[in-house]
Amino acid sequence: MKNGLCMGCGLCRSALPEAVTATQAQDGLDRPREKRPLTRADRQKLNRLCPGVRVSYPPTDITPDPMWGPVRWIGRGFSADAQIRHRAASGGSLTTFALHLLESGEAESILHVRADPDRPLLSRVSRSRTGEEVIAASGSRYSATAPLVNIMEVLDEGRPFVFIGKPCDVTGLANLARLDPRVDDLCKYRLAMVCGGFSGLSRFREQLSLWDVAEKDLVEFRFRGEGCPGPTAAATRDGRRRQVPYWEFWGGQEESFRIFFRCKICPDGIGLSADIAVLDVWDNANPTEEDDGWNAVICRTARGKELVEAVEAQGSFVFDRVWKLDDLSRVQPHQTQKRRALKARFEAMRQRGVPYPRSEDPGLDMVSFDETSAEFREEREGTLERLERGSHQRAD
Repeated sequence: MKNGLCMGCGLCRSALPEAVTATQAQDGLDRPREKRPLTRADRQKLNRLCPGVRVSYPPTDITPDPMWGPVRWIGRGFSADAQIRHRAASGGSLTTFALHLLESGEAESILHVRADPDRPLLSRVSRSRTGEEVIAASGSRYSATAPLVNIMEVLDEGRPFVFIGKPCDVTGLANLARLDPRVDDLCKYRLAMVCGGFSGLSRFREQLSLWDVAEKDLVEFRFRGEGCPGPTAAATRDGRRRQVPYWEFWGGQEESFRIFFRCKICPDGIGLSADIAVLDVWDNANPTEEDDGWNAVICRTARGKELVEAVEAQGSFVFDRVWKLDDLSRVQPHQTQKRRALKARFEAMRQRGVPYPRSEDPGLDMVSFDETSAEFREEREGTLERLERGSHQRAD
């Protein structure tokens, strides 16, 4: 934890429950700690599993794009159910895929997260077994989550399931699959949302203060949704409702995002280990008004493409455009910028003696800024400055 590589996914606690527990920090992140001294075997196992340390790259039978990884097909689309599309904050793709997999019997449950009813700023892991539960859990969550905290219990049940999570969570599941063959047997699909990082709770608590709303009085906090992107909104026990347009809440400024340091050095915000990765499609990743809601859908594996074809044939999801890689870069320029900058950021960490993630993605070397370039130097110096401030130990 002291090196800022943990994302609080919960995998370490599930894999070694006798040795690892966690304490929730003020920023919302579940920070692991030892229940007993870790053995050498414990540490070796955790280093192989932890997605904060090891960012695995999945085997593929197609040639990966250096920037965007393995891509079989990309399309822009939306849920044919107008209510799902409206509630889900974008096109409703992940909700639609999950509903199809439950209804078809390919999976018995969806392992994902939903808002914590007791602390609405936070999220909790959820097992949805009905369409109603899937829809109730839909919508974006921008605070820390621990979706793998009970993954070993899920595997012990021996029942087919689908996992939906951030790219780092999907990487953790892929790491576990290398040690436990039950993952590939039982997890029928790994679905990811392309991710720019998650935020410490201070940003949301500041907004509550502006609204004169106490966190203890919340019954709902919606980061977005009920529209695309939909407002950031809160509801209280005494019936008050407050909201602000999404683009005003974030302000389009980097300092508005209290992103954890690990997110700034993430080699995979794009779901390289997923069967399907979905993303928002605003130009320059910057919405300025409400729209009807779309997702871009990246099929990375053959079974991911089969799922997309099935929901399209069923009529539950509509694709209105076939996209190209350039379209992804147009709507997610922060992802391409970060991937180009990573080697410089890692170099800064190496210089300071701070551990950094071990990535198995060969594309990073191909897209990186040249080590003699001004961009490389700026990224390295900026990271050195963050390390000097201790930013790697907190949300910033």
